[in-house]
Amino acid sequence: MLEQDQDTQRVHTVSVTDVAKAANVSVATVSRSFNKPDVVKPEVRERILKIAESMGYTANSAAKALRSKKTNVIGAIIPTLDHAIYATMINAFQNKLSEQGYVVYILSCGFDASNIFDKVTLLLERGAEALLIVGEILDKNLEAYLQKFKIPTICTYSYHHDAKFPFIGFDNYASTTSMSEYLYGLGHRNIAMISGPLQGNDRQIARVESFKNFMDSKQLKHYVIESKNQYNITFGKDALKTILQDFPEVTAIICNSDVIAFGVLAGAKELKISVPEQINVIGYDNLEFTEYLNPPLTTLNIPAEEMGKLSAETILNNLNQKVPMQSKLLETKLIVRDSTAQRNNI
Repeated sequence: MLEQDQDTQRVHTVSVTDVAKAANVSVATVSRSFNKPDVVKPEVRERILKIAESMGYTANSAAKALRSKKTNVIGAIIPTLDHAIYATMINAFQNKLSEQGYVVYILSCGFDASNIFDKVTLLLERGAEALLIVGEILDKNLEAYLQKFKIPTICTYSYHHDAKFPFIGFDNYASTTSMSEYLYGLGHRNIAMISGPLQGNDRQIARVESFKNFMDSKQLKHYVIESKNQYNITFGKDALKTILQDFPEVTAIICNSDVIAFGVLAGAKELKISVPEQINVIGYDNLEFTEYLNPPLTTLNIPAEEMGKLSAETILNNLNQKVPMQSKLLETKLIVRDSTAQRNNI
């Protein structure tokens, strides 16, 4: 019996969680001690490293486990599940993977993707064989880690031609330019934008940059409001009031989320501002409720389901058939409804 227990102990792989419990610290602190030592107090790091060494744990334990053991686990890092657009993508991703017996571990990181190292390493410690990450990988330490250990990684919801990891997504910059051109073609010259959080968010950064560059090219004033914390209907209502106060000549508003656009329409109704007669509103995502708003919302259709399905297929082909992962640029489409109209008819 003793020999059995000793054998069991010998084959047991010490995880970052084991080390964290032994050192009485968080998993994140253990991970940082190995991968970001400069952000951990020296005395804490030294104690963790000693405990890890005594337990036989090394910084690349997770990567070694990935190469030696089939887990059928895929990790996904997304901003939030509160927004239906991400849920739609993840559902398609998960459904495709489940067809071949894989399960998906999902972690949300908020909209700032510049500091997700700990969440990624946690997924790898849990046995993730590959990763789906929403947006561009902005953390250089994480980028180097994934490349060093050859972790199959797909980025999505964006598209960057010169990225170090393959993207299956759409061009946020080009799509926003098409929206600006559409409103300009309707005769609008005083256009505002309501954006989501910009910090560590390549999608919103690209959209705001596109809008500003377009307005500058036409020598027009641009007005942008950024959501710092809220990203909901209430924020949309409040943003509309701010725009009307600071930029009263506004005739059209680009909302970088249908949820924000919903708030703008609700706020306009409260203020007795007619849409589209007095102001045009355009959204982003084409969520299911948009065609039932009053008026129905003009919005950009995002290929969320296609992103999820193709990302899953790409990962499966890589893991099971060693097919190299490649980027794929998907199309977006402006869905024109009654919340926008020709300026000369307003």
